[in-house]
Amino acid sequence: MPRQEDALLVAGALYQLADLAPRAQAVDVTAGLCALADGVASAPCPQRASRAVLDLLRAAGRDDGADVQDGWIGPRLIRRQVHVQLCRQLGRNAQTRGAATTLALLQWRADQWSLVNVGDSRVYRIGQAGDWRQLSLDHTYRQSMIAQGEIAADQSLGQLFNDLEHMLIADDNEDDFAIHWQRGIWQSGDTFLLCTDGVHDTLGKARLQALFQPGRELVDQVVVWRDAVLAVGAPDNFSLILLRLTAASAG
Repeated sequence: MPRQEDALLVAGALYQLADLAPRAQAVDVTAGLCALADGVASAPCPQRASRAVLDLLRAAGRDDGADVQDGWIGPRLIRRQVHVQLCRQLGRNAQTRGAATTLALLQWRADQWSLVNVGDSRVYRIGQAGDWRQLSLDHTYRQSMIAQGEIAADQSLGQLFNDLEHMLIADDNEDDFAIHWQRGIWQSGDTFLLCTDGVHDTLGKARLQALFQPGRELVDQVVVWRDAVLAVGAPDNFSLILLRLTAASAG
């Protein structure tokens, strides 16, 4: 790819490289956050949008002001701080106005977790027994039609319906975007996978699950998925974060 449209945030470090090698990263098990963003290729400067949003979140993670909801980064902070600042940084220049990105963020403290997502970057919870659940909500036209009962979840539609309906856009007029927020209890043995559509669209959930082994080291599991995406040609930029707090590490 001529540019890296994805960006990652882990343990306060922001990464945006053309080829970031899989690595183990220690995290604070008591509290922290990780996130990834996927710049929308059809919009201008997608690589700047994804990086800007994660940079803003890195700063927001230290904020305990009125926009933080019960100590969590939730929709209020995304709307009032992240989107507002994104518009200030990129929305007032003709060359970067309209830059857009998805976002998937997982935050934790003690035995609780919170996730926020906009767009189709995903968060999966993988239980100790190997059961998978997608916690994030895809903000696509297809998902919207399913939610409204217009089509069945297994109904096949054209590729156009998989396009994003909501995303973070550097434009003051584009403030009516959907945000999914969910909280839960971190169960012993839980593993969380954050990934962009370059992973989940390329491999599909069934293939992701088939390649997962619960006993495998996290960084080794990341390598397995990365190699599988590369083996089919990696049609898009792709990024993933695998987190298991009981191991106090992320890959």
